[in-house]
Amino acid sequence: ASSIRAPSSQSLATGSLTLHPEAHQVRWNGKLIALRPREFALLSAFLGHPDRLLTRAQLISLAGAECAAADERTVDVWVGRMRRSLEAHGVPRIVRTVRSYGYVLDSPDLRH
Repeated sequence: ASSIRAPSSQSLATGSLTLHPEAHQVRWNGKLIALRPREFALLSAFLGHPDRLLTRAQLISLAGAECAAADERTVDVWVGRMRRSLEAHGVPRIVRTVRSYGYVLDSPDLRH
């Protein structure tokens, strides 16, 4: 199994959603979306690993939350906040929950 690593500093995109790490910007159809730091880190992790199951433990690591306060259920709260922030700007639900395992960002052509 290959290891999970943090995405590069290059822009990441899926459909009309683009994340620019160096500018700390997220855009949907060209419009800027303000995300909290943890939401931004999670979205970066998902966009850097599309169509791949990310466990809650992997997301804690990728989001830079190596601390005792970040348990696996905390990830569910983070993902919920990220989804709400994106959906408030019209972004469809792009991150799918895989019950008991984690989450997957589905590529646009794989979504239903």
